[in-house]
Amino acid sequence: MIVCSCNILTKAQILSAAETLQREQPGRPLTPARIYRFLQMRAQCTVCFALVRRIVMESGLAVTCPEPLGSGADDEKNDALYG
Repeated sequence: MIVCSCNILTKAQILSAAETLQREQPGRPLTPARIYRFLQMRAQCTVCFALVRRIVMESGLAVTCPEPLGSGADDEKNDALYG
């Protein structure tokens, strides 16, 4: 599944990078920008960032950067974010 059409970045690449980053530096924030840097890619339009966060979160990895305001209506249901 292509997640970022600007860089032709797949879900598998994102998950692999996120798992590697989490394993190498477990306490460091896991953000879409960090994943892109690890993959030596540059985010261009950043429309995919919300989807990247969701993919990482659904994989069970800790996402330490919350969704930007106005980009995740479903997050209101998330007790971890809104208690």
